[in-house]
Amino acid sequence: MISKRIHCEPQNDNIKRLGVYIGAGHEGEKLFAKWTAGCYAGQDYDLAIDEIKATQAMNTRTKKEKTYHMVVSFHPEDFKKLLLEDFKNIEKEFASALGFEDHQRLCGIHINTDHPHMHVAYNMIHKGKYTRHDPFYDYYKRDKTCRLLEERYKLKVDVGVEQQFSEYVKQRQSDVKHAFDNARDWQSLHKELAVYGLTVQMRGNGCILAAIGHKQKDGHHIKLSDFDKNLSKKKLQDRFGSYEKSTGDCEVKEFFQREPKRENAKAKDFETKTGLKSFETFVLESKEFIAQAAIKSDTWQDFHRELAKIGLEVRPRGAGYVLTDIGCKTKKNSSIPFSKTGMRIAKNGIILERPKKGDMNNGRDIGQPGNLKILGKIEPSQGGYTIEKPYRFEPVKKLKSAKEREAWKIYIREQKQHNYNWIKFNKNFQRFYDEDYGM
Repeated sequence: MISKRIHCEPQNDNIKRLGVYIGAGHEGEKLFAKWTAGCYAGQDYDLAIDEIKATQAMNTRTKKEKTYHMVVSFHPEDFKKLLLEDFKNIEKEFASALGFEDHQRLCGIHINTDHPHMHVAYNMIHKGKYTRHDPFYDYYKRDKTCRLLEERYKLKVDVGVEQQFSEYVKQRQSDVKHAFDNARDWQSLHKELAVYGLTVQMRGNGCILAAIGHKQKDGHHIKLSDFDKNLSKKKLQDRFGSYEKSTGDCEVKEFFQREPKRENAKAKDFETKTGLKSFETFVLESKEFIAQAAIKSDTWQDFHRELAKIGLEVRPRGAGYVLTDIGCKTKKNSSIPFSKTGMRIAKNGIILERPKKGDMNNGRDIGQPGNLKILGKIEPSQGGYTIEKPYRFEPVKKLKSAKEREAWKIYIREQKQHNYNWIKFNKNFQRFYDEDYGM
């Protein structure tokens, strides 16, 4: 079981739109069930939406969002163990842990993905006091609730997602506090924190403690004041002066690394529906080739040339980098984060494997796992490199019989003329053989 808060900017907070989304569809299709809690409207779902909207309108002071949107994801095998009443009790546990037990909420269970999941929209505005409640350290509370419920209902134990960074910081609490105590200025603070893969950044009107190499929007950060109330933006600027970004030349000995996520739902869904290998699967199967390409490359153009052999190219996207499909065999240019390869791109090269504590500068040669392959500042591909074996459509399952191989040849030749996928085509082909040739 994994829980996650879906953050929303105040200007995009729309309880009616979210409520319709949660309760959309017919039971048995996308929607397994929907219900309300804490509403005077009872189980009249549409009336409950209007009631919550009216309650939120009573608070005109806050400029922040008024809806707390939570998603709880379940493993398919666990979903079958639970009754509707169990799901309702699970929601009540979360409401109690987050302090929303007296608040209105809209609930729905969706079954249109590989992992069934429960949506809950909590009204952060109290229905009687009209005050706004935003749970403090909610990721800790949700994580604790998940572990409690997994034990109670005998569900598969999951490692948290958003919660992991906070645990990472918590485990290094004394070292991080020591870094703040010893720092003389902003740069010395950045240097001390970088040892543990951490940095201080500005966000809004305050400071955050963030993981080096990760984007803020991925949840790899916590408010600095949540870590220590004495480390406010004002107090730090009183000590060190106006905020300065890190110069980027700090030695990093330990990187925060998220535990592996579940399979990419979109890639898995593509493979299930079409029977064809997804672009992500192709890249993951090529991880060893990509790692060897990095090891034997002396420049970025060497690396681009090697990647081009299997139809891949590194491109910037947002604050990070992705691997894209040069061949564009899919309807749109497919891409996945470069970090999926187990490596990541640093300021002056490629880290071949995210190092564990103490691995960096441990005497191993450049090019060995856990070290930096120096390529200099990243350069875009010059293009024009030879593509030898790019990503292409091929079945997820190997073709075992002559009949299947013949069907595949015809499918590739005629796929543009037909509006069905490989799985359906192969079944029809098999049926054609059986009926017309008596095989």
